[in-house]
Amino acid sequence: MITIKEWMNNKTILITGGAGFFGKVLTEKLLRACPGVERIYLLIRPKHGKTPQERWDDISKDVLFGPLLKEVPDIMKKVTVLDGDMSVINLGLSEESIEELKNRVNIIFHSAATVRFNDPLHKAFLSNTRGTLEMCKLASETKNLEVFVHVSTAYCHHNLKLTCYEEKVYEPCQDWRTILKLIETENPVVMNTISYKIIQDHPNTYTFSKSLSEKIVEEYSHKFPTVLARPTVVVGVYQDPVPGWTDNMNGLIGITTGMCKGVLRVLKGRKECCLDYIPVDVSVNALIVGAWEKVTSENKELSIYNCGYADLIPISFQTLLEEGGDLNEKTCPLDDDIWYPFLIFVQNNFNFHLLFYLLQVLPAVIIDSILFLVKKERRMVKITIKIYQALQALEAFTMNNIRFDNKKYHDLWEKLTEDEVEIFRVGVPANFRWSDTMLDMHRGVKQYYLKEKLEDIEFHRLKLKRLYYLDRFVRGILIIAAFTLSYKLINVVLCKYIL
Repeated sequence: MITIKEWMNNKTILITGGAGFFGKVLTEKLLRACPGVERIYLLIRPKHGKTPQERWDDISKDVLFGPLLKEVPDIMKKVTVLDGDMSVINLGLSEESIEELKNRVNIIFHSAATVRFNDPLHKAFLSNTRGTLEMCKLASETKNLEVFVHVSTAYCHHNLKLTCYEEKVYEPCQDWRTILKLIETENPVVMNTISYKIIQDHPNTYTFSKSLSEKIVEEYSHKFPTVLARPTVVVGVYQDPVPGWTDNMNGLIGITTGMCKGVLRVLKGRKECCLDYIPVDVSVNALIVGAWEKVTSENKELSIYNCGYADLIPISFQTLLEEGGDLNEKTCPLDDDIWYPFLIFVQNNFNFHLLFYLLQVLPAVIIDSILFLVKKERRMVKITIKIYQALQALEAFTMNNIRFDNKKYHDLWEKLTEDEVEIFRVGVPANFRWSDTMLDMHRGVKQYYLKEKLEDIEFHRLKLKRLYYLDRFVRGILIIAAFTLSYKLINVVLCKYIL
């Protein structure tokens, strides 16, 4: 059977979301592991006053591409940046670009999406759902297309409230054609106002829009070979090219980082719950291997893979936070922490809001008041609002255990040769240790996302120890104050009604 590297020789590839988390890692992997690739087109939109090419020039200087550029300095000549926008008809591409893609592209990786949980319905639908429709239209007219890979999410059918999600397309709660007509004809403000009725039991507009996207992909899958990949919560790089690298704090690491910084103190959820995860480099390998398997096999049906690890390496929130806090305190403390780390799990809605007000809102107001008096920028209230919005969005995933049937994903592991297993690893290594990976992820957030130096660890460790004693002192004062107040109230009651 032809190997992945052999199959990739002289191929032209289109990647949407080239400036996103997936797009960066996927592009780097293809350039490094498949040197025979002829051309990679990246669809990137303008942002913050920068053109797509300027954005890519900045991205390609990232440490993620360091090992690759050191080995092959002129490798970026294989990359062509296209000015496009997933939320626009025809992907915002010029007629010349569209014709070029139709005539040249062999493989499409559609990874572009707006992943914010609290995006307005109008924005999420245009980018995620109609954008997928436009991509499928383009794919159906591409002359030499061998395979189309759509990146979804394992949580897109969370509204069904199942205990286990299979590797199949579920019927969405709405018809995508009806929603498309409404979005394109009705006032966006009106649509966003009634969005809670439209998305029904979906926890947010992201999962709703992605569930509709899957239905579109399924309907088009008879026109070209199609792979639907559903990663779970995607975390930083596990092995290569740079262990721990990340450009965001989504999922597991976001929670531990917020706690270790001292800004996250209350979480609505259950300690014993396990949130499924997968490293981004492993997930990218799954896309490549899945595409190769589709082309080289006789399977003409839509291939669906639930890409996750929790069934083999389960880790509860309690274990995650205990190990994360231990790493932060003993091995790799973060800079600029504002309080000693602790996190209270709450399941009751009233208790959550009460504790959030006492432990998050009031301290934020006090800190901002002090910053105002010393004429510095006030930011804690803004951060607290963002934390609250994030916790509300995560609630659907932190209160219950969710399992994913991933037998087909496991089967991919068995299709690779011994040599390719090391290059395109999609399974769990025999020597995997969660503690080592957690340390790499923690260091990665510190070094690559927060841009903090790894030096002065002893200084920050001593600072953390001082915060520990301050935390215990304040707790002691509050306990004494509560005891004293209770004692006085009891005395008043006794004097008034009994004595």
